[in-house]
Amino acid sequence: MTSSTRSNSIVEVFEQAASSYDRTGVSYFEPFGTALVGCAGIRPGERVLDIGCGRGAVLFPAAAATGPTGHVTGIDLAPTMVKLTADDAARAGLTQVEVRVGDAQQPSFPLHSFDVVLAGMVVFLLPEPEQALRAYARLLRPTGRLVMSTPGAYDPAFVAAMDALAAHLPVEQPPPAPTAGPFDDEQTITATMAAAGLDVVAISEHRVESGFHDVNHWMRWMWSHGGRALLQHLPADRLDAATDDAAQVLESVRAPEGDLTLTTVGRVTVAVPQPGGPAPAAAR
Repeated sequence: MTSSTRSNSIVEVFEQAASSYDRTGVSYFEPFGTALVGCAGIRPGERVLDIGCGRGAVLFPAAAATGPTGHVTGIDLAPTMVKLTADDAARAGLTQVEVRVGDAQQPSFPLHSFDVVLAGMVVFLLPEPEQALRAYARLLRPTGRLVMSTPGAYDPAFVAAMDALAAHLPVEQPPPAPTAGPFDDEQTITATMAAAGLDVVAISEHRVESGFHDVNHWMRWMWSHGGRALLQHLPADRLDAATDDAAQVLESVRAPEGDLTLTTVGRVTVAVPQPGGPAPAAAR
């Protein structure tokens, strides 16, 4: 799969998920978004860019932090996601918010346009994340900062449930093999940022507990975000059996009050431009 093909397939997944994205009654993107904005230390009046804004888990807390004297631009490549989030911002009277279609891989803005660039749970999905980070560094003012969140550790029951689903994929559609990535741990994150012209000043971990009434609720949540990239390849005649297998795994995390509870650890990285900034695109 080429980078452009992969990018298009990711956009299609989120375009299809837009109406239900972060709208299934599950606490996940919102607390991670709140944590990211808290680490960013956004001040009133600052200009902020939210990369891959989705339905606003980062965008709206950032708008509250910058206030009416600042400005927050959210970009996403899924047009339906953009429209729904822009409508939400308009209904809330957030005149300091703009939402537009834009490429997280290569945002199209003038150099040094922003005090803060935010990227919530998105960079690791991109076909060329290191290239994207260099682009973000060029958008920052010399005193600006990039703040991104990436997965740290998924609940073992979540991983096992995903494996249970993947076992039902057709032979011609095997699940992707795990590979080492640029955000696997603090050391690789720091090295990846340095290569993009950014110095890491802090990396923090944040734990989020997500509750589900039952496996059907979990499946609705899975369909509402990037998880549908796996689900859409399950044959219709295997979906019930796959769901039953996932249910058996998830029973191990049923809480005393009755809900299934999964814990996810995410990392928030704060980085600032290196003296001199990243190399111009033409020089690489």
